[in-house]
Parts: sequence; C-alpha cells; structure tokens
Amino acid sequence: MEKEPTDKPTGRSLRAAVITSVTLLVIAVVSALIGPVAFFILIVALCTAALFELFTGLKQAGRRPFVPFALPAAVAMMTVAFLESFRLLGVVVAVTVFGSFLAALRPRRGATPMSDTAWTVLSVLWIGGGAAGAIAIMVLDDGIFLMIGFALSVAADDIAAYFIGTRFGKHKMAPSISPGKSWEGFAGGIGGALLGTFLFFVIIHGLDPLHGLALGVLIGLLAPVGDLIESMAKREIGIKDSGTLLPGHGGVLDRLDAIVFCAPFVFLYLRGIGL
Repeated sequence: MEKEPTDKPTGRSLRAAVITSVTLLVIAVVSALIGPVAFFILIVALCTAALFELFTGLKQAGRRPFVPFALPAAVAMMTVAFLESFRLLGVVVAVTVFGSFLAALRPRRGATPMSDTAWTVLSVLWIGGGAAGAIAIMVLDDGIFLMIGFALSVAADDIAAYFIGTRFGKHKMAPSISPGKSWEGFAGGIGGALLGTFLFFVIIHGLDPLHGLALGVLIGLLAPVGDLIESMAKREIGIKDSGTLLPGHGGVLDRLDAIVFCAPFVFLYLRGIGL
C-alpha cells in the first residue's frame, strides 16, 4: 500500500542548505576548470543519482521499474547530447520505449507491468532527457559558462520564490500538489530569474537584453512547473523527499527538478538565437 505523504515541516537547516549549495557550486566550478569531459561526468553522476532516487521511491511504493535497462538508457541519452549526435537521440528514445515494453514481459514482472513500463519510460525521458538538454547547452560555444549561468539563474528563481513566498505568500498556487507554493512566491521567482539572466547572460556574457529578458521569463515560468511535477510524482508514490543525499535540500532530484525541466527549452532558445 502506498504511504500518504505528510505536509509537516522537515526541519531542514538553512545553514546546512547553504553549505551544501556552496559545495555543489565549488564542485561545478572545479569541473568546469578541468574541462568539458569532467563537467559532463558531473552532470551524468548527478542526474543518474536523481534517477536512481526516483526508482528507489517507486520500489518503496510497490512499483517495479526496470532499473538495469533504464539507467544505461538515460546515460546513452546524455552521451548522445555530449557527442552532439542529435540524430541518434530519436534512436535512443525508441530503444527506451520498446526496450521497456520487452522488459515488461520478463518473469516476476509484478502485477502492474504496463504501469511499471510507463514509469520506466517517463523517468528516463524526464530526467535523462532533461539532463541531455543541460549537456546540449554545455556543448554550445562558451557552453560551460552558459550552463553554470543557467543553473544559477534557476537557483536565483528558487531562492527569490522561497523568501518572497515565505514573507508575503497568501494565495496558494497548487495546494493539492505543493501547499507551500504561492502566487506571490511565483512572481518573486520570476524576478529572481530575471536578475540571474541579466547578470550572467547580459552583463557578463554580452547577450542582447531582450534575449536576457526572454530567458528570464522562460526560466521563471518553467522552473516552478518542474518543481510541481516532481512534487506531484512524489505525492503519487508517497514520499516526502526524493532522498537524503544533500543535507538541507533532501535528494538530488529535489535540487535538479527545475533544471532538468527547463534545460531543453533553454537549449532550444539559445540554439534558435544562434548561440
């Protein structure tokens, strides 16, 4: 039987959250200084951990995603993006879908093989596909800086939404999914995203201010959607946090949910304007 998630405070430490965030930023900067391969390995490691967390939660809820197939499929999706072999991306997606169907025919497949197949495919496309979008940003010209700037802009959205929502939030955004989110926090998050994109993309990188505005609005609109989607998934499978790996934050997926959702759209926008 699935556990019902609670809405009780998790008692997270702001100090622990800040230390974890700074540590992750330092690791990202060091990986960037080493080079694209090191940064690629970091993204693969983080997103594979996030995917494993989701599969662990699904198993705790009695689901049976085919992990030995799904994890390599997600890594293949990320590798194709790193090699800029985007024509192969469709092949990887097709193999993921039909391979998951074949895996559902295995012995001891459980009582809900079609649902398990759907969760396997969805998880790979959601997290692996989002990670592939992030890696696609990374392989653009000056892509490592663009990727770090994008991630920090998403973080700015999250931080601004948290503090504005905590101080002024009165109108609930999606109470049945994430009771803590408010429309005031959502508006504050857009302001944070705009600040981040103007700092990293316009002032430092030299992007046209209109494109910086567009990126800020894009991130501000999509980042909370990514967070809500993860919250909806966690509620369905009955978990509060995706994991406990990151002190003050919960799991890796709790930290990456907005990034993996936004990344493909940000990549398409950057590619569309010629970067």
